[in-house]
Amino acid sequence: MKSRFSRVFSARGLRALHLGLSPWMVVGMAIILGLAISALAVRSNQRGKTYMIQNLMDRAEALIWALEAGARTGLCTPLGTPDGLQSLLTETAKQPGIVFMAVADNAGEIQAYSVPLRIRERNRAGVDALIPGQGGSGGSGTSAQVQQGEKALALIMPTGVQVTEKPAWRLRQWGDRKVFEVYRAFVPLEDDRPIPMPMPMRGHGQHMGRNRGMMGTDMPHGPMSPRRMDPSEQAQPMGENMYGGMGGFPPGVRPGGGAEVAGGASVWRPAPLQPGQPRQQQGVVVVGLDLKPFEAALAADLRYNIISALLVAALGLAGFVSLFWAHNYRRSRRMLRDSRAMASEVMANLPLGLLTSDPSGRVAMVNDIALGMFELDRVTAVHAPLTGLPGLDWTALVAELAGGRKVLERECVLTTGRTGVVISLSAASISNQDGVFLGNVFILRDITEVKRLQADAQRNDRLSALGHLAAGVAHEVRNPLSTIKGVALYIAKRMMPGGREEEAAQRMIDEVDRLDRVVSELLEFARPGAINTADADLAEVISRALRLAEADVSARNIQVSLEVPSGLPPVRVNTERLTQALLNLFLNAVQAMGEGGRLRVGARLSPDGQTFSITVGDNGPGIPRDIQAAIFTPYFTTKPSGTGLGLAIVYQIVEGHGGSVSVNSSPGQGTEFILVLPVRGKDEAIPAGLHQK
Repeated sequence: MKSRFSRVFSARGLRALHLGLSPWMVVGMAIILGLAISALAVRSNQRGKTYMIQNLMDRAEALIWALEAGARTGLCTPLGTPDGLQSLLTETAKQPGIVFMAVADNAGEIQAYSVPLRIRERNRAGVDALIPGQGGSGGSGTSAQVQQGEKALALIMPTGVQVTEKPAWRLRQWGDRKVFEVYRAFVPLEDDRPIPMPMPMRGHGQHMGRNRGMMGTDMPHGPMSPRRMDPSEQAQPMGENMYGGMGGFPPGVRPGGGAEVAGGASVWRPAPLQPGQPRQQQGVVVVGLDLKPFEAALAADLRYNIISALLVAALGLAGFVSLFWAHNYRRSRRMLRDSRAMASEVMANLPLGLLTSDPSGRVAMVNDIALGMFELDRVTAVHAPLTGLPGLDWTALVAELAGGRKVLERECVLTTGRTGVVISLSAASISNQDGVFLGNVFILRDITEVKRLQADAQRNDRLSALGHLAAGVAHEVRNPLSTIKGVALYIAKRMMPGGREEEAAQRMIDEVDRLDRVVSELLEFARPGAINTADADLAEVISRALRLAEADVSARNIQVSLEVPSGLPPVRVNTERLTQALLNLFLNAVQAMGEGGRLRVGARLSPDGQTFSITVGDNGPGIPRDIQAAIFTPYFTTKPSGTGLGLAIVYQIVEGHGGSVSVNSSPGQGTEFILVLPVRGKDEAIPAGLHQK
């Protein structure tokens, strides 16, 4: 699942999901989808209503057709014997879902109703007796009930409506329920079969009495229960009295067609209709169907349509939101990639060392400048513990930052291996908008060159002052020294050779010569002459300087290791001045080492062939770090018998050649001086101090 999610929400997956659609197009699609869903839901609901109406109409039409067929085929005489029609109507209305059925004649009198009442009482019953739950009393009725009986047909039939053989429908409230009411003209079907005439009323009455006797066991007695007919109502002939309330004989049946006696019963044969002769309407039939099951089905269908529409709308909304989310996510990813690319470029091209750590104290990011300062590769540095990086007290720095303090331009010495780099350190903690700690950031700026330039500026100031001082000292000191030396020579000649007086005079002469050399060195250092260079063999220059220091080297039993590759090209130097600089370095190394030390001398050409370097190292006690910056200062010395001008002269000679000098030293590990000079002389020299560490 996780891999599938990552594939879907990868950059390619988001591009496929977005499909290049604009958000406004998605909004339009969502609106069209909503309208389409609404239209389909409304159409489905209307189609369900149409099907329901058609179903109800078909059922009512079938019931009416069956009633007409039964009335015509002999189950009862059409509207001629009301009790026969009533029986047929009552049995038909027993089907489930039928609320009521009624037949009225053309005059408006109800001839049959789904609840068995006598016709005359039915017409007198009034509206209340026909509506379920009303308090009609039946019987003969009062005058008010008779007046209400005139409204019986209006209760069943809608007023002002033309009733035809085409069925029509309406919805109405029937008691506590809704009824789907279908009505049309009651026209019994035409048939050539004989219609049974009414039997003598006695027989008919006996027959109906037996039927009522059977029905009476199941039906309650009341206004709507069947009863025996009065003698006045029995055995009436077929004629106007029977159909008077209906406006004459039924259609297709007419008197005078002849009477036959079959089994003691008179039989009328209907006169057949002539071709094209319209059938006559004998009344109105009304069927009331219970609407509750269909309404329940419609409600269920409506709920289904609503749920489906809501589900589709929810899916559409989810898709719409997902597209917007995907669009924003894709834009955020693009912005994040751009930010990361910009940050990477800034880190890569920043002329400062940059290092960040995560909340767990591990290195998160580091640029190449910082890697060079720590002398590490990226694989080793990234994700390594911050406290494991060399050169600084990272634990103290992290604790200081955790206390809410910031570090700004703090000068530190970054010690890695045998080299020390002076850096300016700035550090701060990183938190997001919610105050959650994200890590620390450290900015390291190498100020070694700055410090060297500052030291050079101070040294030049001191040298400038020393030059002015040396000119006056040379004039004021050398003249008395000449006089003192002359007097000392005179005394030495007058004294006995080998005596104490002659020895004292000679010592005076030696001290005057030493003072004169000091003055000469001071003048040479303060006012160096022009350095004239010529092509020379570097190996020969180094060998000559070693021969000059051979006596001191041999006196202390020091081993010399010389590593000068063959095939070095001629270098353009001043051999005398370079020999003096190398001799000063050899003597300093010999004086720093004890008995049995080792002097290392080497030379090599740079890969580009533009410069060469000379390395002079020893295994002495080393130079303390706090005085390394002052060793090239004139008259700075740690030896009781030194003048403090040896290394200052070395620095001056190398600088005069357009080169640089640096020192690497750690206490107890010896000292190493590195001279870097241009191969072709000062005109093609590298800037002074470029290679100084």
